[in-house]
Amino acid sequence: MHEPPRWASILLAPATLVYATVVDWRRRRFDAGKGVIRLDAPVISVGNLVAGGTGKSPICRIVARHLQQAGRRPAIAMRGYRAGATGFSDEAAEYAARLPEVPVAVGADRIAAIAALENAPGSIVLDDGFQHRRVHRDLDIVLVDAVHSGLDRAMLPSGPRREPKSALGRADLVVVTRASEIDPVLAADIERHHGRPPIAWTRHVWTGLTSHHEGVESARPVSDLEGRRVATLFGVGNPDSIRRAIEAAGGIVVHDVAVRDHAAYDAARVSSIATAAKAAGAEAIVTTLKDWVKIGRHADRLGAMPMLVPTLEIEFLAGEAAFFETIDETVARAAPAAR
Repeated sequence: MHEPPRWASILLAPATLVYATVVDWRRRRFDAGKGVIRLDAPVISVGNLVAGGTGKSPICRIVARHLQQAGRRPAIAMRGYRAGATGFSDEAAEYAARLPEVPVAVGADRIAAIAALENAPGSIVLDDGFQHRRVHRDLDIVLVDAVHSGLDRAMLPSGPRREPKSALGRADLVVVTRASEIDPVLAADIERHHGRPPIAWTRHVWTGLTSHHEGVESARPVSDLEGRRVATLFGVGNPDSIRRAIEAAGGIVVHDVAVRDHAAYDAARVSSIATAAKAAGAEAIVTTLKDWVKIGRHADRLGAMPMLVPTLEIEFLAGEAAFFETIDETVARAAPAAR
């Protein structure tokens, strides 16, 4: 999320005060247990303090995959921002593509969405659940982006933070994402508000590319980007980190298609994107899986322009064992109570 300029932040200060007052009222209400509903399965929430991308989807995927491998029959529950006529958002479609055996419950009322699943899940992963406190959670995981933590920024709408920094105190675990190394200054800042250092430090890595070219899908190594002129198309909350990854892999960005988070694509727009990329001298367009699940419906409009979708995974720099041990202990402890 891009912050407003300083003059706009000053004008927005009264709105930020109103927002902070409402947030505090909600906090006190939920802290007292009012309106909180316990589900019939252990719940693990993955969220953050800021608006925008911190890596919630890949962390939710690794949690759900771990629970699946442990025989805990997970489901992912999410709001489904900008869900289409089918009721399925782009993030939900991404989960379906990456974790086809894990059901996804989509809806602003996540309790009703979970209840509507065909089979009752054995465990639940709440995507972007830190502020969705109607659902009782057995483990609250909060992500802090190492590049843009938001801890030194204002609350909405003047800045990107959804809650005060003190809200970190109610998190069970803090995980740092997009880290290149363990940062003692950031660790101390998190500990100041959370009460403990981060349990884990992670980074985003690309393990490969999926090429979509004239109806043919193929797996390609990341090294295919080296020396290649590409256009970028990122309808996500934090596109800068993806651009940096392209450049780190040797790709040459010659054109950027500016789109907002959760962008929609129709046939005409896909045609114009391909035309503009070709005119800029791009040999391919790099996009996200979240965007491709929508663009792919109009793949015939791309012509001979290949689209490359990086496969994004999480790599632990520290704390991997402690992270998964805590998940296992929580689910084992909560499962009998949930039943």
